[in-house]
Amino acid sequence: MTDLRDDFVLRLSGIDVGNHKYSMICDKAFFELTGLTEIEEGNIKVQIEMEKSAKMLSLKFHFNGEITVICDRCLDFLTLPLDFSDFLVVNFVSHLDESFENDENIWQLHEKAHELDLTHFLYEAIELALPTQLIHPNDENGNPTCNPEMLKKLAELAPTTDEHNDTETDPRWDALKQLTINN
Repeated sequence: MTDLRDDFVLRLSGIDVGNHKYSMICDKAFFELTGLTEIEEGNIKVQIEMEKSAKMLSLKFHFNGEITVICDRCLDFLTLPLDFSDFLVVNFVSHLDESFENDENIWQLHEKAHELDLTHFLYEAIELALPTQLIHPNDENGNPTCNPEMLKKLAELAPTTDEHNDTETDPRWDALKQLTINN
């Protein structure tokens, strides 16, 4: 039985200097493997162009596909298309520098290494490509396309101006407003 992580490892031994192309699929099993719990399902094709030289690898990634997440507003499933690019530079070194911390796009790898595990890089790239708010888009008229029943319930539970009177303030804050700062 092979480890799923092996699907995201590039074998470097025996690869000649020059340009090489690879492709990988990040699907539901990948997201379960990485613990990317925001994503319920997904199918993202990753195209990789690798340029190998004696002292480094230059990798260009193109991610294209879609993921299914939970909408932050209505809690229904939401399918988001993803189409973005990223890169990674891997420097081959004879001795790993303990003080060097791998950057998100610049890594060190021992020159005798036989493989490069891209699992963490793929996970990070997809995570960073997600929008800050995962919500259904508005329609052409500017109306939310979220679950209407949930939107109705949210409107019912929203505080009214009577419940949340903005004219009353805490006297402790009023005292602080009297302070001035001289530069």
